[in-house]
Amino acid sequence: MNRPLLLGLVLLAVGFAGCEKSASSKTSGDAEPVEEAPKSRFSGATKTFVDALTANGISDWAVADDGATVLWETSRFDESGTFEATVSVLLGEEPFACTEAGTWSLDGGKSTSASVANVNFEMSSTDCAGREAPMSWRAELTVDGTDITAEMR
Repeated sequence: MNRPLLLGLVLLAVGFAGCEKSASSKTSGDAEPVEEAPKSRFSGATKTFVDALTANGISDWAVADDGATVLWETSRFDESGTFEATVSVLLGEEPFACTEAGTWSLDGGKSTSASVANVNFEMSSTDCAGREAPMSWRAELTVDGTDITAEMR
């Protein structure tokens, strides 16, 4: 073989060996880790119910109270068992905006179907006039599409 040609091929091979790899040539071991969603503690019909509750919350729910009209205008539920609600309390003619928060749990740890469950509430904080924490109550929640209705039990 021709010496200059052989020398050129060796230099070319050494040059390529020193080049950085492009981002597209990463091996699967070099890929950035994909963050997976945490695994649900619920399954089956109960998971379907909880997914609807955490995605939609309850709106326009008149919560039982011994004197004032208490309306949960919006609420947010977390699968871990916490809730937060934006509330209006009607004392006389004028509504007062406030918030409530606490924990929720399913009776027996599961729903009765994919669309109905009895839920226990434990309100641990409120800044609503005339309401005191802690306060507990139970309601039957029914999912209908993206609407969730609540009936005190």
